[in-house]
Amino acid sequence: MRKLLFAATCLLPVACAGGLQPVVPDTARMPPGALRSGFDPDVTAVNLARWAFADSGRTRGRPIEGARAAASMDYIAGQLYTSPRWANIDAITKEQLLQGRQEVRAALGVAPGTPSQAVVDRLTTAANALADGNPAFAVAQLGTPVFQEPGEQVLQRLANLPYMQMANVSTTRAGNELFQDGRGNVFY
Repeated sequence: MRKLLFAATCLLPVACAGGLQPVVPDTARMPPGALRSGFDPDVTAVNLARWAFADSGRTRGRPIEGARAAASMDYIAGQLYTSPRWANIDAITKEQLLQGRQEVRAALGVAPGTPSQAVVDRLTTAANALADGNPAFAVAQLGTPVFQEPGEQVLQRLANLPYMQMANVSTTRAGNELFQDGRGNVFY
């Protein structure tokens, strides 16, 4: 069991061999109001993603929620990993968030190597355009070069997100750990 735990730890972006620098994941900034909430963007993003990825039926036929959840996943995977504010989040959870980000990106057809900021910006802009009754502008946000398919197809994917296990597991764990001090004590 100890060997398995060590092997799993070595898969983390922190280098196992001496002298190597840790790998810092690509991290987006969540523009104010992008998730249409006046609350803390980190907490809002975790809660949106956790809610959406727990049950794929929650976003079925609801591309606004799908886009906001996907943007939230991309954002928190970097933000909770790099921000000293969230140092209490377990290293395994942080790694799982990065895996969840990849799972969501694959489901949406995000072009490999696309910066997180581009993904977050396009998805939040599309969600807000849909909420404002401007589907043409939303579709224009969802095409190339960020996504590999035309905007109409990406919009369909957002309205039919499959169950994604690592997105669910990682956001559930992050939500549970968000307000703990590392010893299990909850604070607000």
